[in-house]
Amino acid sequence: KTSSQSTLNRPNQKIPNIMADVEEHPTPIIGRGESVITKKTTTEDEETALDSDDEIALIKESQGWKFPKVKLHAWDPENEKQWEATGKFIARRNLLASIPNLTCGFGVWLVWSVIVTRIQKMHDQDVNVYPFQDWGSPQGKAYRSTLFLLPAVAGLSGGTLRIPNSFLTQVAGGRNVVFSTSILLCIPMIMAGIALSDPNCPFNLLIAAALLSGVGGGAFASSMSNISFYYPKRLQGMALGYNGGIGNLGVSISQLLAPLLMSVGGTSIMIEGDSPVSGWPANAGWLWFPLCAASAILAFFFMSNQPNHGEKTNLVSLINFYWMEAFGFLASFIGVITLI
Repeated sequence: KTSSQSTLNRPNQKIPNIMADVEEHPTPIIGRGESVITKKTTTEDEETALDSDDEIALIKESQGWKFPKVKLHAWDPENEKQWEATGKFIARRNLLASIPNLTCGFGVWLVWSVIVTRIQKMHDQDVNVYPFQDWGSPQGKAYRSTLFLLPAVAGLSGGTLRIPNSFLTQVAGGRNVVFSTSILLCIPMIMAGIALSDPNCPFNLLIAAALLSGVGGGAFASSMSNISFYYPKRLQGMALGYNGGIGNLGVSISQLLAPLLMSVGGTSIMIEGDSPVSGWPANAGWLWFPLCAASAILAFFFMSNQPNHGEKTNLVSLINFYWMEAFGFLASFIGVITLI
């Protein structure tokens, strides 16, 4: 009460203008581009740090389909003028390049559930086909339990890798994350294609391939995070729906096309002294390898990095990506050892 009275008795005392202070020092909006965080709004007539027309001219260097500039100079999807002039095209191009990469991620991640079904059928015809001697040549229910460790390992790895992938877009840049992820997806599919061509392939090699396939599950977190930065809030739901919804078609491709391809091939697998066994599970790996490689090329040439995402050079950004993925794989490996 005493304090209030003393304040009232001093009418000339200046009370700090909190709103003016907020206007002088705007809070940066993380993830929305340099154009948002560099503007000052102290007075209506004061010049902004970067004029809107100049921003549009700089962003146009990243427009088009013919070797567009990778790093955006500025980005503010809530700016209608910028959005209509060039932002809309860049956002759509990034979305179109992102969708096939996420499709490959889901396809590779879940293809193991289809592969093990074919292996089981072939082993039922001849126990000498895929006996997995490095695991003690299990039989019956033990064989089935061992075999279905492959999709379990892939699922565990994918769930674990979603944790670092949630931050990778800001650390390494969306374009760098997407094309690097698709390159990593090629590795387990090459391993599966080569290993499953041999009916005596070691099971530990398949476990390693399934572990690496988890990067496809982790890709969902980074892909959705990346696309959200390109669209204004009123369109984010649509963009994320296209990216996640069409991306999930990878599951259907694995469930529909992989069984068909595993049913056709050249010479049947034949163990000495036994009848031939039909089935080519290696074809599942060769289905996804070229698709992942093509998607990586698409992302490399036609996706962009936000102005405040990643480091100044792509090399440092890529180093950040791979060491964070390495820690994710290490955590997945520990989880797999615990599971086994």
